[in-house]
Amino acid sequence: MNIIEVENLQKKFHGKEVLRDLSLTVGRGDIYGFLGPNGSGKTTTLRIMLGLLAKDGGRIMVMGQNVELQDPEIRKKVNMLPESHGFYSWMRSTEYLVYFGELYGRKLDKSMRQYLLELVGLDSEDTRSIRQYSRGMKQRLGIARTLINDPELVFLDEPTNGLDPKGRRDIHDLLKRLNKERSMTIVLSTHILDDVEHLCNRIGILSKGKMQYQGSLNEAEGVHAPLYRFYFEREVERKNLAAIPGVHVLSQDKGWVHCRLDKNSPDKAVAALVSRGLPISQVVRENQELEEIYLHYTGGAS
Repeated sequence: MNIIEVENLQKKFHGKEVLRDLSLTVGRGDIYGFLGPNGSGKTTTLRIMLGLLAKDGGRIMVMGQNVELQDPEIRKKVNMLPESHGFYSWMRSTEYLVYFGELYGRKLDKSMRQYLLELVGLDSEDTRSIRQYSRGMKQRLGIARTLINDPELVFLDEPTNGLDPKGRRDIHDLLKRLNKERSMTIVLSTHILDDVEHLCNRIGILSKGKMQYQGSLNEAEGVHAPLYRFYFEREVERKNLAAIPGVHVLSQDKGWVHCRLDKNSPDKAVAALVSRGLPISQVVRENQELEEIYLHYTGGAS
């Protein structure tokens, strides 16, 4: 069952087309990675899905409700942590949560404040002001704030931006736990591909205002031309390899040759190499990294 359905979304700013017939679906329980270069329209899409920005065309359903006619009760089950969320630095963490609780119409008693802070790995007895928190601690507090209304769906915009490797991994572990233990659907808008590889079961790649790919990472590898390493018993000139139809040489390192096959089976490629007297002895399929797939779909691949 899909918790989000977007069909042919369109948006213009001052006559300039920002989103062009964008369609996407997010299944209930997904951790969905929403990828794209800066300026590709990710934040605009999130704002429209949340009902914060009017669309110029298309259809958006969140939890089975039309966003433009959305029941206020549905909004109580959704939350978002924007990239530039800011903090009231003079507050303590408990004061911060009480303040936002009031905005959500919820009175947070001591036990609930303690629960939320400890859930994200913060000390509920810490009396320091937020200005004394590290960036990682602030990100944890921001996530605690998104949990005040016990949401079923959370949008996170660059939640690990600026964190060191340990801080990022801590946030990864936290989000995976929330997804598993609370059955929370998470839409993660980011350009940090490591986040997506460690967290997401499905991805959408946005470029030039249009969805270029949507599905699992494995499916992306399946539609992308496969990569192989061929090992030759003696050095082979690149021009001899380039003459094989459908085989594109990317690099050579001693006996190993790194190639891309244009939807060609390795058996056919090997047969063509052998028929030309080239001494091939090993063939290894390579796993494609998300970075390469991302660059391919955003037009940045060589």
